[in-house]
Amino acid sequence: MRPPATSPFMSGLRMAAARLAAALAVLVLVYSASFALMRLAPGGPFDRIQGLPEQTLANLERRFGLDRPWWEQYFVTLSGYLRGDLGPSLSFAPGRTVGEVLSEALPVSLELGFWALLVAVLVGAAAGLAAGRRPGGSLDRVTSGISLAVISASLIVLGALGRELLGQPGSPLRLGGFDSWRNKLLPVLTLGISSGAVFQRLIRANVAQRMSEGMWIAAAARGVPRIRIFWRYVVPSALIPMLDYAGPVVAGILTGSFVVEAIFEIPGAAACFVHGAQGRDYTLVMAAILVYAVLLMLCNFVFETLHSFLDPRQRLEGSRRGP
Repeated sequence: MRPPATSPFMSGLRMAAARLAAALAVLVLVYSASFALMRLAPGGPFDRIQGLPEQTLANLERRFGLDRPWWEQYFVTLSGYLRGDLGPSLSFAPGRTVGEVLSEALPVSLELGFWALLVAVLVGAAAGLAAGRRPGGSLDRVTSGISLAVISASLIVLGALGRELLGQPGSPLRLGGFDSWRNKLLPVLTLGISSGAVFQRLIRANVAQRMSEGMWIAAAARGVPRIRIFWRYVVPSALIPMLDYAGPVVAGILTGSFVVEAIFEIPGAAACFVHGAQGRDYTLVMAAILVYAVLLMLCNFVFETLHSFLDPRQRLEGSRRGP
């Protein structure tokens, strides 16, 4: 007897649970790799203090648990993370925790990423839809050429070029900080346009492919207005596959913000990461890596799960497979 088909909702839940389990396994691997790399790196968190007596150094290592065996430090730190305790910072002012340091810097990076993502979606989607509607047209050639040039130039080149052209004395824009539109506009546009170029090419390719399918050509031949075909049928079916690419693009915005923050002297998570790496601040660097890993995997998880629920083909496939 054939088993009953699983409902699309339950199929989507199973896929989400499997992705969540895989994400947790990846987090453990990221934690293990970052722990090993920080401990294997030459130097220690207190080497920057010149002329430190050996007894004082031993007391500091005992205070922060650095005198314990590596395997014990590994599980003690891991248990702290599971409780939400990121530990004390070893390079910032005494008594400051890693949670306090990141709680001040991370909102700056997230705000930069949010506005850059908004720019990327608006600019990339508009350019991609306009180019894909008439493939090979003048607008398609112009927008595709610009997006290809932006993608070919690295984020470092775009940031340095924007800094040189618009960040000179006398310009209304300012470099350093992230507290007004004067010092937010340039980094947001740099990161947003770089990611928007990727959106443009992906959306343009999907829309052009849908426009060339026989069903839409036949519908137009029967007198259905092309504008109605485009916005009601072509655009939704072309944008659903974009959910597969949205996660990596958002991940690129989050990781690219490190480069932009360094170029435009923004006091975000990148500055904390560099400060911690230079001072061998084990707890700060590991926590920053894990926080960004969680954000990246969360983005991928959300977009992949949305795709599994919204794409009719995946729902149908899941219901046919059964339990």
